[in-house]
Amino acid sequence: MVATGTQNQGKTQFIREVLARDPRANARKICKAWEEEGYEGTISQTLVNKQRSLLGLAGNIKGGRPKGSGVLAANEAYTGKKRGRKPKSEGANASATVERRAASGRRSSQLTQMEAEIDRLLFRVMDLGGLETIEDSLRQARRLLYKALDGDPS
Repeated sequence: MVATGTQNQGKTQFIREVLARDPRANARKICKAWEEEGYEGTISQTLVNKQRSLLGLAGNIKGGRPKGSGVLAANEAYTGKKRGRKPKSEGANASATVERRAASGRRSSQLTQMEAEIDRLLFRVMDLGGLETIEDSLRQARRLLYKALDGDPS
């Protein structure tokens, strides 16, 4: 026998129908509509958020702040002052500090690359064999690079 009446599809279908009519509906509005329709039980916020996400409507939908409840009273003007400490980078020496950091970063990177190249060369000399004096010299050069990386200028 074929049913002639419409069947309630459940909470999920109801949420989808409400969101189709009003994409900005939040969980509170959907629960209110559920109660107004006369259905029993409640709809969880998790189910509403999941359906919003599946429909591509995810985001922070809040009821909003009632008008007139703002932080500033109507007669107060915004002064434009920001609270808290200023970042250390602001000030007279900000650009010089940034340039020094960039230069030291480049130098460190270049010294590290040179150290890797000396290692490769040292392994090639070791493979040849019989060149212990050159091996020792390369090791000494690598030690000098380590000192330069640590900030020792000598």
